[in-house]
Amino acid sequence: MKIRFALAGLSLAAAALAGCSDDPAAPAASNAAAPPPATSAAAAAPSSPAAPSPVTAPSSCPVTAATLEKAFKANAQIADAIVLGKGFKDVSCYAGWATASAQPTNLEAAVVLFKYDAAKKTWAAVSGGTDGVCRDKVPADIATHLKGCQN
Repeated sequence: MKIRFALAGLSLAAAALAGCSDDPAAPAASNAAAPPPATSAAAAAPSSPAAPSPVTAPSSCPVTAATLEKAFKANAQIADAIVLGKGFKDVSCYAGWATASAQPTNLEAAVVLFKYDAAKKTWAAVSGGTDGVCRDKVPADIATHLKGCQN
């Protein structure tokens, strides 16, 4: 009976040590039993790509400061009232609305509000100022996502 346990113990020890070999062929044999990594990645792939959200449609958001600057300059009334300075910074964009902060020298920075026109595929400056720029213009649920719309 002791011999059977000893032989069983040796068999288990031999099986356990088989994975510790320096032989290059040994890892290949032990990897053959494991599922290939490509299968795991392929199984995960269908769930990883996210469908584009209508809120962040590529045609409107994200938007660059340069694009908004063109829209700003196209609206003479707003462009004449706000000193742009070094250009726009702190651009935020959500659901076809955007805000950007002007960088004037020695003046309080103004926030400019923009709206995307999907039919024309262009941005337009809507309003600008240092306070209440989005009030009565942007829906409250969108304003919470735009920098400068919280005042």
